[in-house]
Amino acid sequence: MTLLEIMIYRCKEIREHAYILSREKMKKSECSNRTHGKSAMEITTGDDDILRTVSQRTRLPEGEEAVRRVLREIYRHGRIGTKDLAYATRLPVPVVAAVRRELEKIGLIARRAGAILTSEGEEYVRNVLGLSMRESLICEVCSGRTITVKDQFRSILKKMEEYAKLRPRPYTWLDQAFCTPETAVLRVLFMLEEGDIEGRKIIFLGDDDLTSIATGLIEVSRKITVIDIDERLLKLIDEISRGEGINIECVHHDLRQPLPDGLKNNYDVVFTDPPYTIQGLKLFLSRGIEALRERKCASIYLAFAHKPPEEMLSLQAAIIEMGLFIREIIPRFNRYEGAEMFANTTFLAKLETTENTHPSIIGSFDGKIYTGEASPTIRTYRCKCGYSIDVGVGKKFQTVEDLKAQGCPRCGRKKGFRIIRKHVM
Repeated sequence: MTLLEIMIYRCKEIREHAYILSREKMKKSECSNRTHGKSAMEITTGDDDILRTVSQRTRLPEGEEAVRRVLREIYRHGRIGTKDLAYATRLPVPVVAAVRRELEKIGLIARRAGAILTSEGEEYVRNVLGLSMRESLICEVCSGRTITVKDQFRSILKKMEEYAKLRPRPYTWLDQAFCTPETAVLRVLFMLEEGDIEGRKIIFLGDDDLTSIATGLIEVSRKITVIDIDERLLKLIDEISRGEGINIECVHHDLRQPLPDGLKNNYDVVFTDPPYTIQGLKLFLSRGIEALRERKCASIYLAFAHKPPEEMLSLQAAIIEMGLFIREIIPRFNRYEGAEMFANTTFLAKLETTENTHPSIIGSFDGKIYTGEASPTIRTYRCKCGYSIDVGVGKKFQTVEDLKAQGCPRCGRKKGFRIIRKHVM
């Protein structure tokens, strides 16, 4: 036999052995684990079968691999809550919750102060999926972000923690979701390490995260400008700037309108955390390109949501079409307070210009750039008291974060809401 034939034969042996083990252990619980006409024993007999079945039932755009990621992270952590599982897999919290419920029905996981694998689940991930590595290899100090807050910047982080408390309630219809104070500081330190803070003119296209304040507190930039549509945030940034003596220029402007002439071709670096739609991305990057001085390898820092494969492909195509290239991308760099639809985390990308860089949108833009406009969706949540609440555009609660902030209209409970229905308008 050749080495390849031996490996194939051995793989068949392992699968057959896993099947036998699965049958013996699951006979006892077959009756109690019936779901959609199939028993746990029947549905766990193949690698592709269970992954495909759960993927289809939850309508996962990411497909079977997302289900495998969920199982892998539960296996590696031993016990993990839904939010942490969403962060680890880069999937929205409602999606992870749906996958978790299907895996519970099948009998592979259970909930005991978090998701855990059942004995059948342990056998499945080990013998069928072939998992064995439990230890994370990501740096425990930086959590994969490549940067840390060193002692000399701790005072800045403490100030940011206090200033973050002053932020007004986010306007969710503008896709606002505030990042953590640590994230704002880490963004600045990452840019500082990249050579994009010292002596630079930096423009922030939207800044509900107060990253401009963290930048100013480093006190090495030549100029800092913030453009935002939200006058509340601009007022706060201006007040903090004056109090700290860091001289941040605040400009009230809707980026759907052309960039003011005085801001064009004037900056070295752009930072933006735009609406998480492709049109929003194109618009904000286009305005950023117009703001930059014309030269190669100028930096645009982009914070954006982890998206399903087809949307990520569209995102990358939009970036390339504008003559930009991705120098670096760090998943899960940004962490947010209340952005469960994006697993409370987004990636940070460093884009750079080329001699072919150009804006894809010039002049006024009347397209739909915010998530609620581009994909209006009504989600129905059920409170533990049994009351059902519609959430979405045009409703009392536009996001589940709004619902949790105000509480169930019947009982006042602020957590424990379960999505039961979704309707895309």
